[in-house]
Amino acid sequence: MSWADSTLSTMSIEEKVGQLFVPDVVAVYNHSDSPVRRYAIELIRKYHVGGFVLAGGTVSDIALMTNVLQRESRLPLLINADLEGGLGFSHPWTHLRGRGPELPKYIPGGGTAFTSMMAVGATGNPQYAYDIGRITARESRAVGIHWTNSPVADVNNNPENPIINTRSFGEDAVRVAAFVEAYVRGVQEGGVIATMKHFPGHGDTKEDTHIKLPLLQFDEKRIFSIELVPFKAGIAAGAKAVMTAHIALPRIDPTNRPSTLSYPIISGVLREKLGFHGIVITDGMTMQGVTDHYGADEAAVLAIEAGADCVLVPNQFENAYNGVLAAAKSGRIAIPRLDASVRRILEAKSWVGLDRDRFVNIEHVADIVGAPESDSLAQTIADAAVTLLRNNNGIVPLDRSSRAHVVTVSDDFNAQAGEELARVLSAGLSSVQCSHLFAESRDEVLQKIIRELKNADIIIVGLYLSIGAWKGRVEIPTSLATFLDQLQTLHKHVITVAFGDPYVIAKVPKTDVTLAVYSGSLRGERSVGKALLGNIDITGKLPVTIPGKYAIGQGIEVRLSKRSTER
Repeated sequence: MSWADSTLSTMSIEEKVGQLFVPDVVAVYNHSDSPVRRYAIELIRKYHVGGFVLAGGTVSDIALMTNVLQRESRLPLLINADLEGGLGFSHPWTHLRGRGPELPKYIPGGGTAFTSMMAVGATGNPQYAYDIGRITARESRAVGIHWTNSPVADVNNNPENPIINTRSFGEDAVRVAAFVEAYVRGVQEGGVIATMKHFPGHGDTKEDTHIKLPLLQFDEKRIFSIELVPFKAGIAAGAKAVMTAHIALPRIDPTNRPSTLSYPIISGVLREKLGFHGIVITDGMTMQGVTDHYGADEAAVLAIEAGADCVLVPNQFENAYNGVLAAAKSGRIAIPRLDASVRRILEAKSWVGLDRDRFVNIEHVADIVGAPESDSLAQTIADAAVTLLRNNNGIVPLDRSSRAHVVTVSDDFNAQAGEELARVLSAGLSSVQCSHLFAESRDEVLQKIIRELKNADIIIVGLYLSIGAWKGRVEIPTSLATFLDQLQTLHKHVITVAFGDPYVIAKVPKTDVTLAVYSGSLRGERSVGKALLGNIDITGKLPVTIPGKYAIGQGIEVRLSKRSTER
């Protein structure tokens, strides 16, 4: 008899129900008698939870916390995390005035952070997706994480999508499938459970499911030809988990229930027609695509009835747990149905080796996490993603005698935006200045920057406008739109860089040079600086269409020889 079956035979109904829940835990250091620690232990002792999803924490704190929680639980815990961009949990340190000059300027303090999945798609190289999965798995296992909520398998073919966007590898289903397949192989070869999301496909929505429930008029023929293509590839590669989306498809399920709560979608399409036998986990149940329509208890019960195995971050944990427990005791959820989900969860725990060893060796964390070779590869991937869409008169690479002025444009004030870009450029240009604008910038600030720009030869406008949960659509604020229009009157060479959402390029005036890098991280800024100076080849190709401006696959190549071609 397998460990999963023998363990299942010893479990009470309360323990079985508890295994279905994956609540939040904050892994930032806290005292053993702190409310956070006491609550987490209560969830283990009283509710027998199957695992936790990390809501935050530093690398070392995660390792300490996971060992503590594992010690408290009769059954080993699956530790889950959102690792779309690698083990990006960090505690950055920046050099402060008065500290010793020998100290470094910046230490991220965490695991290897990778660029966005859309940036990886822009490289055209699925091997990079495999490498990201491999390194993410190695680092996450070192700190006690066994399960990542990645990769995003959505096909982002809707430019107005306010929540998937750069989290997707692109808009071409076949190309996305190749990257999803590679990522799944990489992460699972490293002993970490991969989770494809958001089933049956969240790429063609105009709404954020954190805010509302989208209704998509797609039938099975449509989703099998587009949305499900990457999921099929990931299943073929052995993906062990799938996350559902809070989207309704009334032509497949006339009840208009979110896919998370839909039997025809989970049990019908995913289980029966795609033949998926792994863990089905819901998206976060605190999202308004569910909470606006269902109570915490009924939502959890409906999810299990639909075919889900795990309930992620229930809106009201106690109500959700008690709702499922009551349904199991009353027979609404049959015991064989409950056992099927618990067995899958236990088999997953056995697959990652938790039946043999549930603890991490804290002394080895610093030998594994954030290794220089991993960081170097992450930078190589970011460099390969830089996409040059317009280069009038061969401005790029820049003339080294140029005076450049970087102007960052963001929703909220961000004093650090553009600083790494300016630092890289300073090593190769005559002078570099940096200014910051955000949605609430006053007109006098805008006009002051306009006056200063007259002293520059090159103006670099960095658009740090990106999607985010509960944010809504990405828009250019009116004041910033006015500023961008005024730039045209200066008769200077202007370079536009989309740090983050590439679709904003369609919403701003055309400039001499247009670049997309798909990430506003320090790594992305570094890549742009090197590209503008001609220190790296520019080879990225658009993985999406920018309406009215650029087609998928476009990108001007600039080699170190300074020869360029356009495709």
